[in-house]
Amino acid sequence: MTEQGRNNLREKYGIVPFSFFEGCVSELTRREVPRRHTIIAKSKQSRKSFNSFLSFGLYPSLISVVAYFVLFTTFGVNAFAQSSNSSPPTAIPISVQTDRAPSFLEAYWTEDSISTSTSTTNNSKKEIGPGEGTSTLAIVFVNRGRTDITGVTGYLTLPPGFRAIEGENNVTSPNIAVASYDSIIKAGDTFTMYFTMDVLPQAKVGPYTSDLTLSYSKILEVGQISASMMIPFRLTGKVILDTTLLNQNLTAGSPNPLQILIKNDGTANATGAIVTVVGVSGGTTASNSTSDGRSVNGSATTTVDSETFSIGNIPAGRSVLITPIIYPDYSSGATIQTLDLEIAYNNAYGIRTDSDYSIGMIVAPNPPESVLSINPAIMSTTSSSQSYVANDNKNNATETEDEINENPIQLTAGRLENLRFSITNNGSLPLTDIVFSLSSGTNSVKILGDSRWRVDHMAPLANFPMSTTVYAAEDVINTPTEFEVNADYIERGQSKTDTLNIGAYVDGQIRIRTYDLDINYVGDAPNLVGNLLNEGNTVALFTTIELFNPAVEAESSQSNLNKSLVTGPSQQQYLGDLSENSPLPFSIPLSIDSDLPAGDYPVSLNVTYSDNLRMAHGLLLNDTVVYEGQPSTSSNNDSNNDPFTFVSGISGIFPMVIIVIIVIIVGLFLIRRRNKKKKGEKLSAKITSTGRHSDSNSVSKVTDEDSDFFLDDSSSRKNKP
Repeated sequence: MTEQGRNNLREKYGIVPFSFFEGCVSELTRREVPRRHTIIAKSKQSRKSFNSFLSFGLYPSLISVVAYFVLFTTFGVNAFAQSSNSSPPTAIPISVQTDRAPSFLEAYWTEDSISTSTSTTNNSKKEIGPGEGTSTLAIVFVNRGRTDITGVTGYLTLPPGFRAIEGENNVTSPNIAVASYDSIIKAGDTFTMYFTMDVLPQAKVGPYTSDLTLSYSKILEVGQISASMMIPFRLTGKVILDTTLLNQNLTAGSPNPLQILIKNDGTANATGAIVTVVGVSGGTTASNSTSDGRSVNGSATTTVDSETFSIGNIPAGRSVLITPIIYPDYSSGATIQTLDLEIAYNNAYGIRTDSDYSIGMIVAPNPPESVLSINPAIMSTTSSSQSYVANDNKNNATETEDEINENPIQLTAGRLENLRFSITNNGSLPLTDIVFSLSSGTNSVKILGDSRWRVDHMAPLANFPMSTTVYAAEDVINTPTEFEVNADYIERGQSKTDTLNIGAYVDGQIRIRTYDLDINYVGDAPNLVGNLLNEGNTVALFTTIELFNPAVEAESSQSNLNKSLVTGPSQQQYLGDLSENSPLPFSIPLSIDSDLPAGDYPVSLNVTYSDNLRMAHGLLLNDTVVYEGQPSTSSNNDSNNDPFTFVSGISGIFPMVIIVIIVIIVGLFLIRRRNKKKKGEKLSAKITSTGRHSDSNSVSKVTDEDSDFFLDDSSSRKNKP
C-alpha cells in the first residue's frame, strides 16, 4: 500500500489499537470506529473554544484587581475586616515587614475566658491536671512594634493529650485551638489571648512546646501580617489534699493520740505545708436521746497539745501522718466533737494557698466499771483419738498440743466434756454475796452439770474456779459456741451486775482403723490391699497412707510374726478425704523376697490426716496379713507356648484378605469410571470444533488492503525514533 492510501485510512478510522485487527473484526466493531473518530474531532473543537474563553476572561480578572485597590484606598482598613477562622489565613509574612511582631511573655491556666490587656494576678492562675476536661490556657504577649495593631487572631497547634473544642471560636480542627483579640493594642502594651481546649486523661504533667501563628493588622495600613513563634507552657498538675482520722473514738478523761493522715490525691506536689489545729468544737450527744440538747464548749471540755505541725513537702500520691494529743474532759462522754484544721501550702505555681478541713470525732460513753474477768482452763479431755503415733510424727503431736493450749475451750461433739473456767476479782475492793450463773448460747450445747454458784466473799485479786459437764450435739461440729456468765454482787454496799462471755469450739471425733487386709497380685507384682474406716463423726481431711517397715533385731526368733513382710522402702500415697462411716480402699505395691515362706506377717501402716482446723495428725496402725507365697507361673507359660495351628493362622490372615479384595474392587470401579469420562470429553471437543468451523465461514474478513495498512502502521510506529 502506498503512503497516500495509508493516510486516507487514518483520516477514515482514526487511531485504533493494533490488537484490534488481529484475526477477524466483527461488523459491529467496524461500524464503531467512525463514531469514535467523530467524538475525538468534537473534543478537539471544545478545547479550542475553552482556550478562547480563557483568553477573553483575563481582562475581567485584571479589572477586579484594580477595583479592589481603588476601594481599599477609598474606605481604609475597616472596609476589609478579617473574621476568625480555624486555619491561618494567607497573609504577609513578618519576614518582609520592617517592624517587630508581638512577643511571648508567659502562659498559664486560668478560669478567665475574655481577652484582656490587664496585668496577670496570682488569683487568676489555676491548677490543671490530666483529665481535667475543658480548660483555658492564657498566653500573654507584648506589642513590640512601633505602631498600634488590631484584629489579632492566634492559631495554636496542640500537642498530644490536648484537643481543641470544635465549633468554639470557629474551630474546625481538633489539633488547632483559636483565640482572637479585637481591641486596639498600642505599641508597648501587653495583651492576653485565651485558648480553650480539652485536657485529656492521657496528658502528662510537665512542660510542652507548641507552634503559634498570629495574624493581625496594623492601624491605617493595608493587609494582614502573620508571625509564627514557639510557645512553651506547662501542665501544672493539681494539689488535692484530704484528711483522714485513723482512730475516731476517744476515751473521756484520758489523753488520746489522734493519728491524722494527710494525703495528696492530686498530680502536683504541695510544698511548704504547715498544719495548724485550730481547735475542737461540738457537743452533740452521741446517744439517741435529745432531751436536753446541751452544747458543750470545746475549749472547756477538750484541750489540744501540739497545735502546729511543719510537714514540708507532700508529693503527689503520698501521705504524711501527724499525731496531735486530745484531752477530752470526763463530762464530754457520749458526744460528737469536730477537730478543725488549717493547711497552708504552696501550689503548683508556688502561690501560697490556705485550706480548712473539719474532722469528726466520737467521745465514747463512760463505760461501767467492771472488776471481774473470766479465764478458761485447760480441758480435761481432748478430741485426739489416736492410739499409736509414729516416731517421725512427734513434731506434729507437739504442735497440736500447743494449739490446744492456746485455745483450751475445745469441746468434742458426741460425748460428755468437763468444762472448766475461773472468775477473778481484778478490783481493789472485796466483793460479797456473789452469785454466778452459767448459760449456753445455743440449744445444741447443753449444760448437764452445775450452772449456778454462790460465793460469800472474794478478796481483791482472788480467783474462784468452776467446772461443769456439757454435751455438744453433732450438728454443731466445726462451729464456735459461746457461754455466758452472769454475776450479781455487792461492792461498797451497792448492788452491781456484770456479764462475762467465754467462747468454745466444737470439734468432731476421728477414729481410724483398718480391715480386710490382703495381698493381691496385679500381673506379677504383689500389692497390699485393704480399707480404712473412720468410726468417728467428722471427716478426716487430706488422708495419706504409707507402709511402715520397723527394724528387726538380728537375734529375733524364727516365728513369722517377728519377721518383716516388706524388704524395701514404701512410697506415701494420697487417699483424699476419709468420711465418717465410709470405707476408703487402698493398694500399696510390695517388694517381697522370692524365698519368703507363707504365713501370717505383721503390717504397720502410717496414716496421716488433718482435722477441721487443718491441724495435722499421725496414726500408726498395726495389723496382720496372710501371705500364701509366690503364685505359680505355669499357666502363663502354657498360654505363651501354645503351638501354632492351621486354624489359628487362618483366623488371623482371613480378615486381612477380605480387606485387600475390597480395595481391589473399589480401584477397578474408579478406573472404569475415569475412562468413560475421558471418552465423553473427547466427543464434546469434536462437536465444539465442528461448530467453530461453521461459524468462521460466516465472519467477514478485513480486506487485504486494510490489514496491510494496520500492519504497516504498527511497523512504522516501531521504526520512529
